[in-house]
Amino acid sequence: MLILKALITFPVFLSSTIITFALAAPGSSPQGSDESDGFLDVDKKEPFLNYAASLTGGEGCKDNDLKWIRDGFDEMNRLFAAAQGPNFDNQSEIDFFGRPFRIGNFTDLIRANLRRAGQYGNMHGADIVNPDIHVRCDDPNDICNEGKKKDGKHAAYNIGNEPHINFCKKYFTLDPLDKQVNGESSNDQANNYLINYYNRATLWARMVMHIADVGEAVVMRATPNSRPNATPEWDQTLGLGPMKTSVIAGVMDDKNGPMNIRALKYAYGVTRAKLLTTLSTQNPYDAPNNAENYALYALARYVVQKRGFFPNMPLVDFGNDMAVLTNNQIIDGDKKKFACFDMPDVVPRIDGMKREGAKSSSSANAVLVPTATIVSLVLAAIWILLGWTTGWL
Repeated sequence: MLILKALITFPVFLSSTIITFALAAPGSSPQGSDESDGFLDVDKKEPFLNYAASLTGGEGCKDNDLKWIRDGFDEMNRLFAAAQGPNFDNQSEIDFFGRPFRIGNFTDLIRANLRRAGQYGNMHGADIVNPDIHVRCDDPNDICNEGKKKDGKHAAYNIGNEPHINFCKKYFTLDPLDKQVNGESSNDQANNYLINYYNRATLWARMVMHIADVGEAVVMRATPNSRPNATPEWDQTLGLGPMKTSVIAGVMDDKNGPMNIRALKYAYGVTRAKLLTTLSTQNPYDAPNNAENYALYALARYVVQKRGFFPNMPLVDFGNDMAVLTNNQIIDGDKKKFACFDMPDVVPRIDGMKREGAKSSSSANAVLVPTATIVSLVLAAIWILLGWTTGWL
């Protein structure tokens, strides 16, 4: 009764302030990390973003990291909003997906992929809701620092083609969308090079295209030939599967390590993404299969929308495929601050790793506090009230 009396007789403004603080205070990380308060900060300077899909998890992320992730997600939605309704006769579409006669069978696939990616911009209450995305910074697959410096290192990677993304230190060095676009477009000496506009939203876009519920890719499947005495013994059929990262075909073999394992040239960056559309050694579906091509296309469309021109450099249609494939300065010409160019950015989920993240927060900036934290803070508030009423304090 003494506690109840204390709660009743305590000044209303002061008691409500203490209880409000108890309910709003940040809690511990979902996985018990001491690096994070386990929620995405509310930025009172920006409108409330009530997205239908949530960002969950946050393992190993500091509070500022979570804000950088959340803001990148918001900016990614603006990129994909600008990329809807592609016209495959336009130069930006030709540069990143190929000429119409080459990709005629895959234009519907491209449109559908862009449409599904754009649905992450749907607000709460929409009929279509993309899956929540489990975000983290603890590098569970231990690959953030893999790769040689000259080949770049991962800025992020997708886990299992699931809505599950780990963000590496490199991600947090990438600039916000509008800061990068406005700054580079004002640079007369470099504003035609799309790679200079690469930012945290572009990386987010690449990661989202790897999610199986968003990005679909054409896959070649071999099945035994059922016809008696048939030649060949295997039939090859086209099907659909989750989107990974295409590679440049026909490049000279690099020998990597004592086992002489071939180092594949993964199609990150503007140069390699464009080469997928022009080289005769590539399949027509290699560009529509590549997550980076969608991210760069969305970035190009955004620059056109905001600044009124298409940064079309570099030009890669040289007319001599072999001259290109044997020229490492062309193949490796892009900056490598946003990817490890010699490794895939989709990795398997480790056995025992949870697919879904704890509901620590949403991309809409909602703050969800762990129950244990609320209970502890309410009990502390009651203890203060008790001390005040009995004269202890």
